[in-house]
Amino acid sequence: MIIKNNLKNLEFDHSLKINYSINDFLSLEIFNPIIKKNYFSSYNLDIFKNKSYRTHVFGMGGSSLSSKLLAQFLDPKIIGKKLFFYENPSPIKIHNSLSDLKVGNNDRFIFVSKSGNTIEIKYFLHLVIKILKRKNSFKSKNFIFITEDKDNYMKNFANKNTILCFNHDPNIGGRFSIFSITALLPLISVGFKLDKILSSFRKAKNLLLKNHTQLSKFIFDSVSYEKKNSLNIIVGLSYNDKINAVNEWYRQIFAESLGKNKKAKNYISSYGSIDQHSQFQLYIDGPHDKHFKFFKISTPQKTILSNTTLIKGYNLMNTLEEGAIKTLKQKKFMISEILIDDNFNDYCYLLIYLIFDIYLRSILEKINFLDQPAVELLKKNTKA
Repeated sequence: MIIKNNLKNLEFDHSLKINYSINDFLSLEIFNPIIKKNYFSSYNLDIFKNKSYRTHVFGMGGSSLSSKLLAQFLDPKIIGKKLFFYENPSPIKIHNSLSDLKVGNNDRFIFVSKSGNTIEIKYFLHLVIKILKRKNSFKSKNFIFITEDKDNYMKNFANKNTILCFNHDPNIGGRFSIFSITALLPLISVGFKLDKILSSFRKAKNLLLKNHTQLSKFIFDSVSYEKKNSLNIIVGLSYNDKINAVNEWYRQIFAESLGKNKKAKNYISSYGSIDQHSQFQLYIDGPHDKHFKFFKISTPQKTILSNTTLIKGYNLMNTLEEGAIKTLKQKKFMISEILIDDNFNDYCYLLIYLIFDIYLRSILEKINFLDQPAVELLKKNTKA
């Protein structure tokens, strides 16, 4: 992973610095699935051994984003073929997806809610059951719940209907569940190997431990420039479908972790080629209050077909991306570039680095990055 910015060209050389402990960071409970060797031994994963199901995942926020992100890294072709994600409780999409589906013993329906009382998941559950019963396809053995092991709606429903239930770790919030059973169970169900995924997570953790001093300097420099120049918006840009999932995931953990005490910046997830034709006029000629962060994948030059002519050595997406960077630099905007190789180890390293970025920003702003009081208030006011 290579990270760089244009602060030298912006004549900035004054950086904030704070004391932090890398051991304290890597000892956070969100990393327990990586750190504790027997963490997953309490889960009965043998039922998935040598099997590969067609899996439908119903979850909100991190309960689905994390799993979808990892699937995008491991094999994006599997999404929409063997692995389906339902994140918006729109009855039209669910009806269209399930009504014509020939449901068999190879289908698994996974419902995720840490609290066990998430209103959208309860809605998903009853709508799916209704659709399947109309088709005479409902079987409780095809359902799996992930929720906390306590008195809640989903746990009680599972017990009453003999539905397999995996315990959601009570010490890991949904948005940081990417290393836990919440994110990994859907992947295991379609045939990915847990040991291989955990091995990549551990390699990424060790890389951060080795390189944290250099990485923290980059983060401190970025935050210092943002503060000095009143940059209130960070625009994350991606020009590749595979890494765009990172941008969506980072948007959530940034907003829910740092959006407190009226201090946080606004993070915008922007999809490069689309937004060049819809948002860049505002980005370039609007208020000069933005830090642009580019997520990039190192890919070889490929041959593409343009009309009927083969254009060799030309990568359209790279051309668009570099044109955007050049334009923003000419306008004296702050630019960060994060470049990774197209392999699962590098993706995992990027994920842990981005959580580290959140952690250091929270220390600078004196914010508890693990809670979400506004979200809890919203849930309280939308109880069914």
